[in-house]
Amino acid sequence: MELIKSLYELLNISGPVNSGDLFGLGSLIYLGFASLALLLGNSNKAPKEIEARPETPVKIPVEAKKEAIPKEEAPVAEEVKVEEEKPAVVATPAKPEVSWSERLKKGLGRSRSEVWGKLGKIFNGNSLSEDAIEEIEELLYGADIGPATVAELMDELQEKLKKEGFGEEQFKEFLFSFLSEKMEGIQKETPKALYEFSADSKNKPEVIMVVGVNGAGKTTTIGKLSTKLTRQGAKVVVGACDTFRAAAVDQLQVWCERSGAEMVRAKEGANPSGVGFDALQKAIAMGADYCILDTAGRLHTKDNLMVELTKSKNVLKKLDDSAPHHTLLVIDAITGQNAMRQAEEFNKALDLTGLIFTKCDGSSKAGSAIGIVQQLKVPIAYIGVGESVEDLNAFDLDDYLKALLDMTH
Repeated sequence: MELIKSLYELLNISGPVNSGDLFGLGSLIYLGFASLALLLGNSNKAPKEIEARPETPVKIPVEAKKEAIPKEEAPVAEEVKVEEEKPAVVATPAKPEVSWSERLKKGLGRSRSEVWGKLGKIFNGNSLSEDAIEEIEELLYGADIGPATVAELMDELQEKLKKEGFGEEQFKEFLFSFLSEKMEGIQKETPKALYEFSADSKNKPEVIMVVGVNGAGKTTTIGKLSTKLTRQGAKVVVGACDTFRAAAVDQLQVWCERSGAEMVRAKEGANPSGVGFDALQKAIAMGADYCILDTAGRLHTKDNLMVELTKSKNVLKKLDDSAPHHTLLVIDAITGQNAMRQAEEFNKALDLTGLIFTKCDGSSKAGSAIGIVQQLKVPIAYIGVGESVEDLNAFDLDDYLKALLDMTH
């Protein structure tokens, strides 16, 4: 209004200024600007306020009308909330578990390719020459299954070769049948308590004494065995009786902490038989299901050391006259024919009840297990084909022979 009054005076309009004159002058000025805007082509920029006078009804926006609709009367589609689109999360596929049969077949790959696989390739369905037969016999001796077993096998094979069409598949089936017959009766004697925990089995702990030479994988095997049993719900006490090697005791401690097994250890150089006694005493007191005893690695050629093992075994009978219930010898497959000598000496001193065959994945001598079982009449309880807990499993004769001979049925 003050601006209009100033313009009024600028135009030398005399007389009093009233509101009607001012409104008229304002309208005249506004129309002047509007005409100028039209001439310049900017009619679209004219103020829009003049389109809506106070007396003009106010138009309700569409959005406002929608809000006025009662919620229960609103269309269903309007109830749907559009959420912000999120980037799709691509799940990392789970690593497939490797079955035991696949682990075993892979672990026995070297024995299969360097010995047993070569045997099969000699057969072509035709009669074999004398040189070929000698090659077969040589490979069998190289497999360390024992001279007595080789001689018997060759005698039966000579009869089979008289038949026509005796090829590779027929030879594999013959070997499977022959070796299975030699081992099956002995393997049936393996107690299930070694690898199947039953809560209703006994009131006293099952005592397992594990022996073997240094480097056979004894301590690691005990760690894997305790882990397998605790996973089944068993209470396990482990006695670290190898008091001459601090590293072995520390290694066993790590395994026990991982598996949840209790461990009994003593100072370095302590009496091994005393540690075994304390471990069994604790296992009985806490109602444990298993008491697994590690022992110092012994050279089978040292009589005084073998006597110490016998003492460790006998002292357990003060707590349980049936202990130990299992005396297991850990054998390194890499040692081949020397493993037979080890097994014989340990069996003579301790009356072994079972064998644990380890490191089959790094040796072509995995077939030596056949000869040891046949010679000692002692079953294989476990077989190991790698470093993880899953790479140690109960020995199954059919699985072993099929993996060794590369048979799919």
